[in-house]
Amino acid sequence: MLTNLTIKNFRCLEDVDVPLGPLVAFVGPNGTGKTTILRAIDLVLGDAWPSLRSFRIPQDFTEFDTTREISIIVSFNPPYIHTDTLSKDYEINALRLSCKPYKRSGKWGEVGDLHVDFEPINGEGKVPNVATTQRRKGEKTLFSPLRVGNEMRDHARVLFIDHRRSLAQHYPSIRGSILGRLLQSARKSFDPEGGFKEAYEKAMDFLRTSEVKEIEEVVESTARRMLGFLGTDVAKSVQISFGFADPANPFNSLRLQYWEAGLTIPGEELGLGIQSAIVIGIFEAFRQIEEDIGTVVIEEPEMYLHPQAQRYFFKLLCELTERNQCQVIYSTHSPIFADVNKFESLRLVRRANKETSIVYVKGDDSSTLEKERDKYKISNRFDSTKNELLFSNGAILVEGYGDRIAVNILAEKLDIDLDEKGIAVIECGGKGGIPLFVKVCKALNIPFKVVYDEDSGEDSRNATIREAIGNKEDCHYIIRPSLERVLGIESDRDKPMRIARELENKRLDELPDGIKPFLYAIESLCKELSNNDKEKS
Repeated sequence: MLTNLTIKNFRCLEDVDVPLGPLVAFVGPNGTGKTTILRAIDLVLGDAWPSLRSFRIPQDFTEFDTTREISIIVSFNPPYIHTDTLSKDYEINALRLSCKPYKRSGKWGEVGDLHVDFEPINGEGKVPNVATTQRRKGEKTLFSPLRVGNEMRDHARVLFIDHRRSLAQHYPSIRGSILGRLLQSARKSFDPEGGFKEAYEKAMDFLRTSEVKEIEEVVESTARRMLGFLGTDVAKSVQISFGFADPANPFNSLRLQYWEAGLTIPGEELGLGIQSAIVIGIFEAFRQIEEDIGTVVIEEPEMYLHPQAQRYFFKLLCELTERNQCQVIYSTHSPIFADVNKFESLRLVRRANKETSIVYVKGDDSSTLEKERDKYKISNRFDSTKNELLFSNGAILVEGYGDRIAVNILAEKLDIDLDEKGIAVIECGGKGGIPLFVKVCKALNIPFKVVYDEDSGEDSRNATIREAIGNKEDCHYIIRPSLERVLGIESDRDKPMRIARELENKRLDELPDGIKPFLYAIESLCKELSNNDKEKS
């Protein structure tokens, strides 16, 4: 499992250090660096071996400044154990990829030329020197810095699934793919001599029509002639013909197909919505067969999926991590995949003054929220609407649905577009749930205001809210004695509709004084966000 990621001078990420867990969700606005974080992991541990060609120059350097050093360090646990020629073991806890200019001219390049280093790092953050030759009698053992090899990189390799959600990314021929892993046992039990060779040759006889044979003969004779010009001795013995992609490894040639109305369509030719559905099917097969695949990195898993399918896929990914079948790291814009209930997994990516920061629940905040989660059973309190809190610039926390209606109507009367300002109005499921949401906002540095009814006989609950808010006295506003009493609504029947009618039919100057705490909360939060924007710029 990957445990930590440190990035310096890579695209918009000048200096980022973030811990990783079994399930990690990077959440934030566009342009903050979520995709860059995932790409950094893929550079170090993805399908392609990292090299200078892996970088876009100068675009991948912060501010396009190639005099900087790009550094990406991915830590993992358990460590990789390297045994040198003296049988001494070395623990490797991380891999470091760097791209930087030479400081001195030499045989590899001139001053300023860029080069890439890919290095194994031990627990002390250093590249260990290891014995590279077996010492013989009278000879001195040679030591050199340890290098990254395929086995070492495979120890922490990730499967990266980008936003295109193409089915072709999952075929068995792709190294590290889920289908490739699932078919490993089938490969081992497969006997190519058990009738496959004869069936293959028979199939090719059907394919090799007179037209196909003519093409083969022209290609073969021309190739022989060309090889003869080059003086190649094997020219006369060359044979060229059509065949399947890899008859010696038929599993790599397997492709998923789609049948509908008598038509057969290759999976990769389907619409991205259907391809996404098939990809989820691959993950479900992975879950049921209970293989262990390591780390899966997914860019926007909600892409091309309806809300119900998003919820299913999210539950599936959570179950995979809970059963320790894999680690899942993803970026998202969906409130379904950004679940406050799983606050341990959240990494809020923000950008201010050209610097990216990542906010997450830490230490004491985590233990406090765990207690609140158990106390209030927040899995029943949070849904995709409440999860919009994570995507907001700020939040107004209220008791229930009627209060939420009141905030939205009053904002319109103030000529304030809450969506434009990125303000979420969160109903907390009653007064008892407000402290929980307050603590989430404080832990994740989300600006907030609280509006709640004073109510008679609610002193203890009101005190709990004030305690949760702490020294942020300008964050809470009280309706005295209650919204319903202020508006003269005596009955609980159709309360939200009656609240809407009472507010919509009045101008701002006609509203009762008791309703003003809502107005103060809206205006205060807008002012705070405006000041924050000025500080950022």
